Amino acid sequence: MPIHRSRRSTRHRPLRVALTALVAIALVSSSAPAGAAPVAGKGIDRGFDVSVVSGRADMVSGGDALVRVTVPRTVAPHRVKVRLDGRDVTGRFRPAGDKRTLLGLVDRLKLGRNRIEVRAHGPGWGRPGASLTLVNHPAAGPVFSGPHIPLFCTASGSPWHLGPVDENCHVAEAQVSYRYRSTAGSFVDLPDGPLPADVASTTTAGRTVPYVVRIERGTINRAVYEIAMLHQPGTPAPSPWATTRGWNERLVYTFGGACGIGHTQATSTGGVLDHTLLSRGYAVASATFNVYAHNCNDVTSAETAMMVKEHFVETLGVPAFTMGWGGSAGTMQQLLISNAYPGILDGVIGSIGYPDERSTTISGHECRFISQAATAAGLSAAQQHAVSGFGSPNTCFGYQFFDSVDWPTACPAHIPADRRYHPDTNPEGIRCAMADFVSNVYGVDPRTGAGRPIIPDTVGVQYGLATLRAGVISPEQFVRLNEGIGGLDVEGNRTPQRTSANVAAISRAYATGRVNQFDGGLRWTPVIETRGYTDPTGDFHDRFRSWTMRERLVRANGNADNHVSVTGPPGAASAAIQEQALVDMDAWLTARGRLAAARPHLDAVALTRLSRPRGLADNCVTPDGERIVERLTLDPTARCNQLYPYHRNPRVVAGGPTTSAVLKCQLQPLRRSGYGVRFTAEQWQRLRAVFPGGVCDWSKPGVGQRPLAGTWIRF
Repeated sequence: MPIHRSRRSTRHRPLRVALTALVAIALVSSSAPAGAAPVAGKGIDRGFDVSVVSGRADMVSGGDALVRVTVPRTVAPHRVKVRLDGRDVTGRFRPAGDKRTLLGLVDRLKLGRNRIEVRAHGPGWGRPGASLTLVNHPAAGPVFSGPHIPLFCTASGSPWHLGPVDENCHVAEAQVSYRYRSTAGSFVDLPDGPLPADVASTTTAGRTVPYVVRIERGTINRAVYEIAMLHQPGTPAPSPWATTRGWNERLVYTFGGACGIGHTQATSTGGVLDHTLLSRGYAVASATFNVYAHNCNDVTSAETAMMVKEHFVETLGVPAFTMGWGGSAGTMQQLLISNAYPGILDGVIGSIGYPDERSTTISGHECRFISQAATAAGLSAAQQHAVSGFGSPNTCFGYQFFDSVDWPTACPAHIPADRRYHPDTNPEGIRCAMADFVSNVYGVDPRTGAGRPIIPDTVGVQYGLATLRAGVISPEQFVRLNEGIGGLDVEGNRTPQRTSANVAAISRAYATGRVNQFDGGLRWTPVIETRGYTDPTGDFHDRFRSWTMRERLVRANGNADNHVSVTGPPGAASAAIQEQALVDMDAWLTARGRLAAARPHLDAVALTRLSRPRGLADNCVTPDGERIVERLTLDPTARCNQLYPYHRNPRVVAGGPTTSAVLKCQLQPLRRSGYGVRFTAEQWQRLRAVFPGGVCDWSKPGVGQRPLAGTWIRF
């Protein structure tokens, strides 16, 4: 494959930023006003308007920023002067769109604060204009995620081969290569010279162009990034001032699934060679830190997406909007990012997703507790299945693949044995538990030096409560089941006694948005969430998660006007539903942009509600292809629920709320009258021994549960 190297830029230069030990960092919020999307940062005075187009003015990275200056009608554009910390940078600006809008890529920013001043030229420095402070951060980060953790580099090896790396896993230059879509329907390396005879064509934005794809790969924020878009070598290169033929001026950012504590730069992104997206003219971007299998940390995922998008805008052009795209934990990331760091994504297109990692992973732990206690309790396979609440006995088995994220010794193979933590032989080694991987968020236990863990809190949880009341299990089985539940300690070891989670870490999880309560940017960010129904097969992408999203939205905001949920059969039909979601989200965001231009004083919540296309509503698709428009509900008699029934999870069967957002419950005394069954005196005494402090009062908020402290939190 021919490799074309882009010109060197400050974004890809090696930066000398030493790795910092894991420490607890104070939270700093730079939240937008209620109901409003965050602005990039503006300076306005005497009719001048100066703003950063490539991102937030306080979170510039890589030494450059794309800046827009709007010139008042009282000033001739050629008389405008722009200075950066006293240095004349007027020559960097050119008209964009109209003569009174100037766009300039301002580079050579120093780390920290940089001041841009715009004035009309006159005697001396000229008449007063506008100013704006840019805060520049290293291309290797961090910007808001806090100190770096150890990372094993991959950019120089397979599959990237991007050249030597520095101590931050960064390469000196990005590389550009080309592939084309053949008439046989596959992507093929583009040879030098004339286009091959078998190059397919595609029509986008009313233009038919050769289906040739430009692919850029480099390093940003210690991750490897990829950007793909339609562009033919030899034609004018895309830039913020001139678009390329075939690009529809929209960006799709892709996210990958699973959940892993990788400490690795990794070998895959969310994928950019996507025929569904490229054939329609979308530019596609992603990075290795946006794949949860490598980097189960939504804060660094958000930071990386922000920085990659910034680079895209500065070098390739300003998209009308950016949509997220990805399934499973790829949806989870989109939702977490949109709530805590709104504006990176303008719309969420997700499939088979979950609201967040912490309130989802807990199901894996509880499945393990139940399966280990069920035998001693004398539960049949059917009874154990009923206690789990899921649609298939195999669902619980699947969820248990993810509880290993809380085991500090469960390190991936690429971490050498002598670098891994072991409580006896290597206590200073790399701990591979979620609490340590995201310790900038949760803080560090000063006694142990480890991250504050949110271990599963089993105190007061009455597993199987609904099945007891329904007569599925007996009082004796209920008591024995709960006697055998136990808990998990900070080392990931199962304990016979029930365990209590760290309240400070729980509170931090809620306040920073790691438990997603949909009370930040998700108040206004459009979400189209689809689900191929697989509950009966034992797939852990269960439909109940769609309801938890809806329930959290309604509880936080009083409505779910920005959320559309679609369920259908799996397979090819599911892919077709996802493609329709792409069309619908494009229409929604296009209408939103037009409405914002026409009615600039509307807040973000109203813009999203009023621009939602007519007819875009919750629905399900039958196996025969019929579309049933029906509001998402738990009513079992609803047509969609007859086709695709909801199930539950262990905590909901234990009496917990359908939001599944309570990690640690408040307690209330045991009362015999609350069960609807008769316990013997001996059974009641044993039950009191299991729950000495009482049982969960699910009518109250969870311990440590609090609203999001603010968006755009720095650590």
